[in-house]
Amino acid sequence: MMSELSIYIHWPYCLSKCPYCDFNSHVPDKKINQEEFLELIKKEIDYHGKYIDNKKISSIFFGGGTPSLMDPNIIERILAHLSSRCNIENNTEITMEANPTSVELQKFRDYSNTGINRISIGVQSLDNDDLKNLGRTHTAELAIKAIGIAQKYFESVSIDLIYARPGQNEKSWKLELERALSLQTQHLSLYQLTIEPNTLYEKLYKSGKIKLPNETLSNELYQITEEICHKFSLKKYEISNFSKRGFECKHNLNYWNCGEWIGIGPGAHSRVKEKNKRRSLINEYDPYNWGQKIRNSGHSMIENSVLTDEQNQDEYIVMSMRTRDGLNVNKYEKLGGKLNIDNINLLISNGYLRKGKTEENIKITRKGSLVCDSIISSLAD
Repeated sequence: MMSELSIYIHWPYCLSKCPYCDFNSHVPDKKINQEEFLELIKKEIDYHGKYIDNKKISSIFFGGGTPSLMDPNIIERILAHLSSRCNIENNTEITMEANPTSVELQKFRDYSNTGINRISIGVQSLDNDDLKNLGRTHTAELAIKAIGIAQKYFESVSIDLIYARPGQNEKSWKLELERALSLQTQHLSLYQLTIEPNTLYEKLYKSGKIKLPNETLSNELYQITEEICHKFSLKKYEISNFSKRGFECKHNLNYWNCGEWIGIGPGAHSRVKEKNKRRSLINEYDPYNWGQKIRNSGHSMIENSVLTDEQNQDEYIVMSMRTRDGLNVNKYEKLGGKLNIDNINLLISNGYLRKGKTEENIKITRKGSLVCDSIISSLAD
């Protein structure tokens, strides 16, 4: 039986840096040589040939940064290079993140022709004042236009939205979310605005220039999200992700199910199995140094380590408990983990957890999803 693998390709460049963003993204000081970038990506793919060759690829994800700044021809040639080494089938999910700017809209048809079949649009908000405050360069009207065009060319369209923004209340969020979901996209990724270290928002927050909604209001906004998503037939399959039936993101599910994937590009991470051990691979973060390392060594790895039993257990419990299916007790115990049964029974009796139909799985309830992190930390013995 052919084993499956996901592949992540990281394009690290953006036109501007959003003040809340802590992703590995950079604003270049000169025009990017995309041909050179392509050759580096191909060399890194080739270096990981022992993990990639002859594998069935379940998903490919172009993330960033803003990968929709890539020329469609570059995307096409990356996919062609992958196809020469591994098995990309008609049902392989191929996602690209995109921003709804006028420059990128012209490329949507071309991206579709390269084989991209799923697009994730960084809408973030449909309030023009909030978009400006978030550092976004598009308007709500342009975002809506982008969604409409994307729906003509892609089988699956996802949108990203940010909630718990400064000044937001229940009424405004309800109206905004209903407006967004009325566009009938197949998937929603929802992110609570948080203050990340070393961002402009951290400086503004510490100086008192921005104030986020308190925990009570943030929880209410999340509960409103669940209610409205249900109204539009989007089911929650992970704490921050909602989809129509059959449109769950295969790529992210592979992460959450602790599968195998190869990360290509600056700062990309990998999880692979080798000799019955799970390995963590991490690439050089800085785009320039990433390129230099590949030219000099054929790869950019700054870490290649075997995950300990405890790390595998921790990863599985954190990832699985965020999903609709929850944690499989047998799988966790096979990893060597031991659950705190007393805590679990107490959480079940208080309505924060429930058992699956076969009682082999433990799942977080709607009530529990509001305190997901604290529940996860109490499950292991």
